[in-house]
Amino acid sequence: MRPHAPVRFILLAGPSGSGKSVLTSRFGAPVVELDDFYRDLDDPGLPRRFGIVDWDNSASWHREQALAALLRLSREGRAEIPTYSIPLSRRTGSRELVLQGQRLVVAEGIFAAELIPDLAARGLLADAVVISRPRALNFALRLGRDLRQNRKPPLTLLRRGSALFREEHQKMRAWRGAGMRPLNMSAAVRHLRRLEDYWEADAYVNPPRTLRIAALCIVRDGAHGPEVLTVRKKGTDAFMLPGGKLEPGESDRECAAREVGEELGLEVSPESLTPLGSFSEWAANEADTRVEAGVFVAPEGAAERVGEVRAEIAESLWCPLYAPQEGVRFAPLSTLHVMPLLQALYPPR
Repeated sequence: MRPHAPVRFILLAGPSGSGKSVLTSRFGAPVVELDDFYRDLDDPGLPRRFGIVDWDNSASWHREQALAALLRLSREGRAEIPTYSIPLSRRTGSRELVLQGQRLVVAEGIFAAELIPDLAARGLLADAVVISRPRALNFALRLGRDLRQNRKPPLTLLRRGSALFREEHQKMRAWRGAGMRPLNMSAAVRHLRRLEDYWEADAYVNPPRTLRIAALCIVRDGAHGPEVLTVRKKGTDAFMLPGGKLEPGESDRECAAREVGEELGLEVSPESLTPLGSFSEWAANEADTRVEAGVFVAPEGAAERVGEVRAEIAESLWCPLYAPQEGVRFAPLSTLHVMPLLQALYPPR
């Protein structure tokens, strides 16, 4: 008998009104609504805006309680989830979510990205997706929903909705920067169903395609402290570490050294590279594909020898380790695995 696949979570975010609940209802997997972990209205620490509680501020929810519920669900297949009333702004009860053998669970809410590091570190993250739709459509659907459900007074809803409309670009940049995969509704449905096919079906007989790659961290001291070089390939929108696929008979070290020579004109010897680790993660630009990556750190002084981008590379970007650039999407491998380790090696100055 083959071993069963463990429970994994898809983190789903998107602007209020973008259709997260519609997507999960079409998908059919068990769902944890992270909005149910909001704080009660009389909690003294709640942030305020527009004369009411600022429910779009992450200080308005119990992050640690949400994480604890997901971890228990993964360990035991069941967890107690609070029931929260948006109109009353307080918990009104709870329910027990019991998995019926399912191995994929969706956790959706505007704060979902905050759970990425914890779930990824525990090997529980299947993917992180953010719904991308036109702002005007989100505004109209959000306002209509809130008025129908009598969530707050109409004038408050209009003021809040207008502010969310103005701020939506900034929030989308933050979600993408956290490593979430931006997809429209149709693409998100297809992607989630492909993930379900992997985790719920015979995952060990029909695994996703795996690419073995090697990558190199080139670090320098920048204006905002240590920064690492990332590159974007032609026809893609995610920045990642320079590197690529192994050739037959090639070691990880040899591949990393060869790739930076081809992509950046940087000549380094394989023996000079310091191992950072080996990681497994979903590919940034290829559907149904995971990368198995051997990652190394370049020797001191390599940053000064980096040349112009070439081959399939469209552009390069130096990313500060402690002040990530807004509006830039980074590959999950970099965001979830490499950046935290580099921060441990290169403390802020």
